[in-house]
Amino acid sequence: MKDLNKIKIFLLEAKDISLGYSEIKFVDYDDLDAAQIGYKVDSKGNNLTSINEGDWQEEWLVIANDDLGDPIIVDTSSPDLAVLTAAHGEGDWEPQVIAESLDDFKEILNILNNSSLERNSELDTDKNSIDETQKQDFLLKIEQRNPDAAIWYWEAFLNNS
Repeated sequence: MKDLNKIKIFLLEAKDISLGYSEIKFVDYDDLDAAQIGYKVDSKGNNLTSINEGDWQEEWLVIANDDLGDPIIVDTSSPDLAVLTAAHGEGDWEPQVIAESLDDFKEILNILNNSSLERNSELDTDKNSIDETQKQDFLLKIEQRNPDAAIWYWEAFLNNS
């Protein structure tokens, strides 16, 4: 698997993000294989991947889940390690790019982390809400750096109250 060391370093440094109503929880690097159960392999270790559209792809690696339980995926076949998400329970996997590279995803998380300070619960969110200007600034930064990213994902993440 290409660039596993870069993914390892990323996961060792990653911290869960919570806005009090939306969150992303990262996989501990030591639990990376276990995090693939239900996606890449079943509970008995049987391969669930195929080359067919709509099926889980061998190159996808789950690195996190959002508060809806949808996986955050690194596409190890992409040159820059694109970061994707896909709704679970839909029958087919239809991934959407949420960051064009792992480096871009890290930058997005840094911005989110700065916005999430002191917003770890609904009560904190009420006292320290992210205003509309901050949301628009955040979305603009993502669009500028990741023009092909599914901006709707980040809009939903910020507005999931």
